[in-house]
Amino acid sequence: MAVDRLLFPRPETARVYVEKKPVDGTCEACGATDLARYPVANYLGPRMVVKCQTCFHHVSVTRPEPQDNWPAWRSPAHDWPASRVG
Repeated sequence: MAVDRLLFPRPETARVYVEKKPVDGTCEACGATDLARYPVANYLGPRMVVKCQTCFHHVSVTRPEPQDNWPAWRSPAHDWPASRVG
């Protein structure tokens, strides 16, 4: 068995998805009030976005907080200060 199978077992559901949490506000581009916050992986690394669900305009892009648990595989020592040892 490969190491990746030990760390990331096969999903138990037919589809893998993220939960989009509704957010209060108005889209600057189209004026819709259907905004959602959810995790994404982009070229800057893991981020939390708030996007309009009507026109997909980015309302905000922020770094994930510890309570966001994103990315799910992040090391527990990710936010620890670096030492001279490495």
